[in-house]
Amino acid sequence: MNKINKCGMLFYENNVPDFGSIEKIPCSGNVVLLAEDIPKLNSVLTQSGCQAYLVENESFSFHTGDLAYIVDWITEESGAVYMYHSGTDCWYEIIPNE
Repeated sequence: MNKINKCGMLFYENNVPDFGSIEKIPCSGNVVLLAEDIPKLNSVLTQSGCQAYLVENESFSFHTGDLAYIVDWITEESGAVYMYHSGTDCWYEIIPNE
């Protein structure tokens, strides 16, 4: 069975979560995405959201302090930056749109 790398994690090609526009920035733990996919940060891009999809012996690739940059935050009037916290397995808005 073929494997695919998405957001720095390995999945079987027929069992990949829907990350929408979320893309990992090469050589960092950070991601970029469109505002429409902000809900996927806490519904898909969490350890609990990815665990069932990961290839065996593969681990969730995000850690406390990793950032999610919203590329269209001004036009979509959303938060600009979110930060992941592994203790709560959640992404938090840290730079609101003001």
